[in-house]
Amino acid sequence: LDAYYKTALSLVMSGRARKAFDLGMESEVTRNTYGRNTFGQCCLLARRLVEAGTRVVEVIWPKVANSDNHSWDHHEQLSKRMKTQSAPILDAGLSSLISDMDERGLLDETLVVAVGEFGRSPQRGVSTSGNSNSADGRDHWPYCFTACLAGAGIGRGVVYGESDKTASAPEINQVHPRALLATIYHAMGLDPRQMVLNHLNQPREMVKGDAVTDLFV
Repeated sequence: LDAYYKTALSLVMSGRARKAFDLGMESEVTRNTYGRNTFGQCCLLARRLVEAGTRVVEVIWPKVANSDNHSWDHHEQLSKRMKTQSAPILDAGLSSLISDMDERGLLDETLVVAVGEFGRSPQRGVSTSGNSNSADGRDHWPYCFTACLAGAGIGRGVVYGESDKTASAPEINQVHPRALLATIYHAMGLDPRQMVLNHLNQPREMVKGDAVTDLFV
């Protein structure tokens, strides 16, 4: 791990890091394509950090008051917010990141993963986790949700798995979160079942799951 720490520190201390964080070096056209909002510009920054040599970049969707990012916690105003806020912002930022990295030749060796921590309840206006929901709102639903993967050998246009008609539960080729993590390790060239030592020097599997190899071409 010392070698990775040194690499990370050298990146932070170098001029490459300062240049990577300077979004002003990008054209107005590019910045507008990603979206002039927090999430879109963070996706653009992610591409610049990968170009600068960063091995892992996490772009989060923060729930910040008075932010242009808006929350995905759609307990109310679902129809309006999906049409005018959440979906357009996600579509522009994520699609621009994938296409931009593809055009620059970065996608072949980079895995892009877009996933949340749970889905939304199949029915509107129903409380499933103790929250109050308006008639036009959905509650938390951990039993069925979607992940999007691109790059690093993932087949283009592949749809894996299928839910029932109400998106209540996976019906065909369900993928447990452990399998998703195993798939990420597999794309990185790591054996998901590899044994590693924890902080107590005890052997542990990296993840108790198997990669979904059908996703790869």
